[in-house]
Amino acid sequence: MYFIYGKCYSSSTTEQALSMLTETLHDTLSQPLPTDALFACARRFVKRLEDSAFLPRLDAVVREDVSQFCQPDALRFKLEHELGDAPFSLRRFNLSQSHFESWRPLGVVLHVTPANAESLPFLAIVESILVGNINWLRPSTSEQGLTLELLQAFLDCDATNTLANYFAILPVEADQLALLMAHVDGVSAWGGDAALNAIRHQLPGGCRWIPWGHKISFSWLIPNAVEDRQLDALADEICRFNQLACSSSQVIFVDTESQSTLTEIGENLAQAMHRRCARWSFNQPDEKSAADITSAQAFSELDKIFNNGHNHCWSGENWRILLQDTVGLEPSPLYRTLLLRPMPRHKLIQTLRPWRTYLQTCSLAATANDTVFLSQLLLAAGVNRITTLAGMHSSYSGEPHDGMFALNQLVRRVTVTLDADSLPGLATLDLPLRAPDLPIAQPIMNKSDFIENMIQPSAKLFFRSGGSSGVPKLAGFTYRD
Repeated sequence: MYFIYGKCYSSSTTEQALSMLTETLHDTLSQPLPTDALFACARRFVKRLEDSAFLPRLDAVVREDVSQFCQPDALRFKLEHELGDAPFSLRRFNLSQSHFESWRPLGVVLHVTPANAESLPFLAIVESILVGNINWLRPSTSEQGLTLELLQAFLDCDATNTLANYFAILPVEADQLALLMAHVDGVSAWGGDAALNAIRHQLPGGCRWIPWGHKISFSWLIPNAVEDRQLDALADEICRFNQLACSSSQVIFVDTESQSTLTEIGENLAQAMHRRCARWSFNQPDEKSAADITSAQAFSELDKIFNNGHNHCWSGENWRILLQDTVGLEPSPLYRTLLLRPMPRHKLIQTLRPWRTYLQTCSLAATANDTVFLSQLLLAAGVNRITTLAGMHSSYSGEPHDGMFALNQLVRRVTVTLDADSLPGLATLDLPLRAPDLPIAQPIMNKSDFIENMIQPSAKLFFRSGGSSGVPKLAGFTYRD
């Protein structure tokens, strides 16, 4: 079923859908960015999400993820954090020169999203409209309609009825992607190397390519800094998504060359898995993944037999830890299958070098004295993100993704250069704004009213002044003030 600018079409062909999509394209692109409408819509949507009867298909985790992302304050912060203050103001970056710069939307963006993250397609297109793009979504073939439900519910919260012109869901076949690409200015795609290469080869010239490929993450434990509560937290992060998220730890490295130390940490981690794994639901692997797990266990056992290795396996219900006496990073078979290996700090750079372009998250357990040095070492090795053992799947508002700001990929930097003596007193080339709606019946504040109301809830810094000749005054400011 096609979802085009707020309406569903069950019997349309791809060519008919494209005709409807392109009919109003030029008018929409010529309009000012709908930022205010987006923030107002997001505010209503987040409020409705507080009711569990609203979109009942959402589980608690997805509901919370969507709610946190769509908070108007979070969207504003993301916009300013990634693109700067007033990013769409066409202004002089140096008041003594006649050069003006600004950010503008890329235009029409096609999003090709995967099946392993329920909320990702919806969040990706909300993120893209934040900078004014028109968004065409081609969801995974196994998508169960959740994105459509979310998008319809979101648009129902738009009092202006303008945001629908920026969204479409087009579940076309893979061999029809080229038809869509002929009309877009950028393609944002998620998947493995083979899937991304297949999409990239269909890109027309000049179309921006925004790939989000598979990444690998790991944990690094410094023996004298590891406690049971930290291993419990690591077990939770492993079991939460069954290692299927890019931020899931696949290899557990230990900063040691001692076999006894490695075995001791393996024992403690196995106990943590025993304690924590039942708290999380388990998705049974498909036939290929199950075979990969069996093969990994068998090869580890063969290596122990034929190479006199010190390999060992701890296992429980739906989890296993494979201790392997080899220094090296490689993907795990997933589904709670951990590779436990030594990696002394003097071998970190050479160990991670072959995987530099795939590295994402390292959860680090280190002493306070080690944390600064080891963090710098990991970043030098190519890691993009360092967290605590408990924070691999957590993120903060505005956090870069895979080493870059997403909004930077979805906009273009534009410039206007005038004659040196042209418009000398004008700092910006922005269009005149609509006059603000001022409260008509609001009385003018007197001095005492102003003093009573000058400290806002967002104030974090406070200054006290006066008192020698009158009542002391307290002023509150935000960090931005």
